[in-house]
Amino acid sequence: MNNGAVLFAADVDRVARFYEVLLTMSPVHVEEGLRVIASDRTELVIHGVPPHIMAPLAAGEIPTPREDTAIKLFFLVDNLAKAREMAPLLGGFLFPAEKEFTTRRFVASNACDPEGNVVQFREMLVHS
Repeated sequence: MNNGAVLFAADVDRVARFYEVLLTMSPVHVEEGLRVIASDRTELVIHGVPPHIMAPLAAGEIPTPREDTAIKLFFLVDNLAKAREMAPLLGGFLFPAEKEFTTRRFVASNACDPEGNVVQFREMLVHS
């Protein structure tokens, strides 16, 4: 059993693909309106919501960050620069590199997934 989170999404496929690619995860369960993706330590459940709750963004539309939530997830990536290049191709973005910060043993950047959820990506400076 992995640690994980459930993310609610208007466009399940698009959100799942964003995290699959950036976090090097694989699908482990797929059905209409639901995708479960996982790595060796983390599992994300992307659960659909009806359009009257949240309408999907049009392809190519840049999401507006939703920063007024009680939770912000964070994930390790191998390389922040590569994640910054890939994220727009997947419908999201990382905040500008000048907003990155270094603390403890990692450098971090906030990011926005294809539906506006603000998450943080971290690149380890010291690998154990």
